[in-house]
Amino acid sequence: MGYIMQNRRLSDAILTAHEIACGENKKQIASLLFEALELELTRIGGEHADRRDDVKTVEDAFDLHEKTFGPISPNDTYS
Repeated sequence: MGYIMQNRRLSDAILTAHEIACGENKKQIASLLFEALELELTRIGGEHADRRDDVKTVEDAFDLHEKTFGPISPNDTYS
């Protein structure tokens, strides 16, 4: 619970979990987390939509995923 108190956005927690999954070479989990991140960041409207000004952390997650597992494909979550 401490992490949630420090970081208000779900997307921040997903980014952290994705980094850990990549570090542990857990491709399926990292892919699912990347998919969850995409869903969280692309919500349309709403009071709690993620209005991230700096997308560098998201770009870094994409780069880390590709460096760790290769190019992202639509089948990643099922491999």
